[in-house]
Amino acid sequence: MAYKVLRKEFATVRYGGTPPSERPFFKLRPMLYPVNISREETNVGRTTKTPEYYLGDLISGTYCSRIFSDCDRKNCRLQSPNFPGVYPRNLTCYYAVRQHEVPQGKHALIVVKQPNGQLVSIRSQKALYAPSQNDRENNGRELKFWQQCDEVQDYVTVYDGYTTRDPVILRFCGGGVSVPEAISSGPELLVEFTTSPFGTFLQPVTTQSLHGFQLEVEVRFVDQQSPTYAKNKRACEFWIRGTGRGVLEHPQHSLPPNTTCLYHMQGIDTSGPSGRNIIYRRQFSAPRFRVWFSVLKFYVTNAINPNLPEDEYCGSHLNIWDGPMRISPGCSDIFCDKERSVQMSRATSPQSVIVGRPPTNATLVARFCRERAPRTCEHALLRRSRACARTESFLSKGDSLTLELKLTQGTALKPVFFKALYEFVDLHQDGEPWGRGPCSRRFVSRSFPEAPPDPPVTFSSPRDVFLYGRGGNRNISCTYRFEANPGEVVRLRVWGIRNGGRLCRSVHSAHSPWYRCGGNPTAAVRIFERPWRDSGPGVPRDCLCSDVNDYEFTSTAMVAELKFDVVNMSAVDDFRSFGFEASVEFIRLDSVCDSTHRVYGASGEMRLSAHAPMSDSERCEHRPWLIDPAPGRYLYLQIQGSILKEPELDNFTLQNNITVAPDLGHMCRTQNRLAVYAGGLTPIFICPKPPEEQEDDVVEVFSEGWSKEVDPLARHVLAPPPSADRFDLDWPRSLSVELIPAESGSYYVTWLELSRRHPSERGGVFALSGECQYRCASLDACIEPSLWCDGIAQCPQGEDERLSQCSALLRVPAHYAAALLAFTVLAAFAVIAVARSCRRRRSALQQRLKSLSSDTAIFDEKEVIC
Repeated sequence: MAYKVLRKEFATVRYGGTPPSERPFFKLRPMLYPVNISREETNVGRTTKTPEYYLGDLISGTYCSRIFSDCDRKNCRLQSPNFPGVYPRNLTCYYAVRQHEVPQGKHALIVVKQPNGQLVSIRSQKALYAPSQNDRENNGRELKFWQQCDEVQDYVTVYDGYTTRDPVILRFCGGGVSVPEAISSGPELLVEFTTSPFGTFLQPVTTQSLHGFQLEVEVRFVDQQSPTYAKNKRACEFWIRGTGRGVLEHPQHSLPPNTTCLYHMQGIDTSGPSGRNIIYRRQFSAPRFRVWFSVLKFYVTNAINPNLPEDEYCGSHLNIWDGPMRISPGCSDIFCDKERSVQMSRATSPQSVIVGRPPTNATLVARFCRERAPRTCEHALLRRSRACARTESFLSKGDSLTLELKLTQGTALKPVFFKALYEFVDLHQDGEPWGRGPCSRRFVSRSFPEAPPDPPVTFSSPRDVFLYGRGGNRNISCTYRFEANPGEVVRLRVWGIRNGGRLCRSVHSAHSPWYRCGGNPTAAVRIFERPWRDSGPGVPRDCLCSDVNDYEFTSTAMVAELKFDVVNMSAVDDFRSFGFEASVEFIRLDSVCDSTHRVYGASGEMRLSAHAPMSDSERCEHRPWLIDPAPGRYLYLQIQGSILKEPELDNFTLQNNITVAPDLGHMCRTQNRLAVYAGGLTPIFICPKPPEEQEDDVVEVFSEGWSKEVDPLARHVLAPPPSADRFDLDWPRSLSVELIPAESGSYYVTWLELSRRHPSERGGVFALSGECQYRCASLDACIEPSLWCDGIAQCPQGEDERLSQCSALLRVPAHYAAALLAFTVLAAFAVIAVARSCRRRRSALQQRLKSLSSDTAIFDEKEVIC
């Protein structure tokens, strides 16, 4: 039997019309393109069509080697010679695939596959022998890999590169089942088809009439700056450095057997220049960054060929090391630890199984494999899921964490899939620690009088994700304290305010020169002054919940505070949702206010005056006054005037940034205002009345917590953190009063110390007695004994100066009064008895005198004889 192999483009197949005896054995007919033959096309004058597949360009000087380029725009197919006919013996064909045009910012990966198993039929060893029972059941359909194809030596080899010196990612033979994907790590891939020099057409006859193979080619693009592909074909190693977060997945290309991939994650600030090699961790006593790592999924698929030997226990696995690893994963010479020193055991603890030489400066914290997943966060794969909890993730002790992916088989046959979240938690905070809060900081002026002032210092809200909602906290409260030297004040600039999309806007107050938060003030930056340094409450100034152009605040005291507070955060909120940027500068002034403006006493009266224009000394007098009560007591203020409220802003005004300037002339006849700070976030504005106007409008102000519960938002913002030597069981009860002058005027403020009457019989640790001797009935409160009947009415209705309370006779103690009353009654009875006795004797004497005057004999009773 004779046969001849023809090129496809030179072959012409005719159907019908010519007797078989007249048909030539073959006919050479050069054509530019191969002709697609269809049984419906029986016309002799049919036209050629564009080929359906692109079969590559033949390499000159070769028989079957071809080059493919830019298969993202072509339907490329890799075919064996004479496909689907019998391929020649003793032949080696190379199919080089290369992607030239790659979009900017992308990286190309070449994929060869064949999902249709009937298009692959490469002779294997079983074709030389009688089929077994399994072969008859499978109709001879079986795909072999690696060493199983060395028997006949007809096989297809896929290289991760353009030469045969590149790593081999797949070798297969046989057919009848789909060929898995073989993906290169770069824009080049080489397929080698090798046939044995020996072959026969003898028995047994194959069940398939098709011979050779046809492979599909696909081009995929991944982000160039992503850890989805290995840049070095000999070393599967990834370096992930920075300050952000991201998603980590398995390599998107195929890996050869016995490959180890290392993922080095290191938190480091790469925004500025660094004079050190950032590959190695900087030696700090406390690292600035920590790595937060969460495994969402990890699984190894089953073998494509069921006859492949099963992996040992945890054959392909993922190790998580706390710390940096110094072993190079690309080592392949005789000095490398390629063999396992400790065999895998069926242990449940990840510390009980060590593979190879343990890396330096690292601790194994977890191992994931097909049989075991110690800690996962699978719910994060769902949409709008909550953040991973600490019990579902891993947190490094330092700024480095290493992932080690060890593969026993190539991923073309045993794909390994994993997905994880990583984040570099930035623990750095500007300033120095202050107080007991997790984010409370202090900035102190370091300048000297003879030295130039310090430049402005920039700071920002914390970037530690564990302080926010995504890290498990619903509320955050940070206090930044600024302490100037004598003769200096604090100047603050704030910008870049992020309120998480809440409906709130910074607007001017209608009664003061400061800003207030209009709308929902649950996420804001608030400025406070502390005129009395460490004693007394802070005086609220500006409230910012949105950016204000060129915002600047200059204090009148040496100590100021900035409070950053957010409440009710969701599971997706972090420092990207809420935060601010700011700078602080300490400014020297020629004149500084020295007076403390602090008063004490059980009762008192202040006179606040305003003059226009004001001198520097008068400006100092207009600073807030602090009224500080005795321990365990509250304050009660009386001011003649009426309360003024800020105008409400509706949603339409806030959303459209409409400026509201209300006319308050009909509400108050003066432009002066009195501001009372009673412990809340906003002052109580009062339209004051001069003392000469005798009106009944009186504003009564109590210390916070006397008549109502403290506002939860105010308690969250203003409550000091607990200290080691005391317990903050009560709210600050001091009151501050400030005159906001705009014109001349004088006003009076009176205060009174109060104490509660606890109705409970036992009381608590700080409870007073249930009744008190000196009580204001109108306030239902107790006052100091020294204020009772002192000539000045302190109670609102004057109970302390009533005649019934202040009479000297009525002020005798009850037991003395009772004794005196009893003595008086006894004395009265005695006088009455004596008076009656004297009256009887007088009447008897008169009777005797009457008898003597009538010459009647009188006998003594003793002388009567019966």
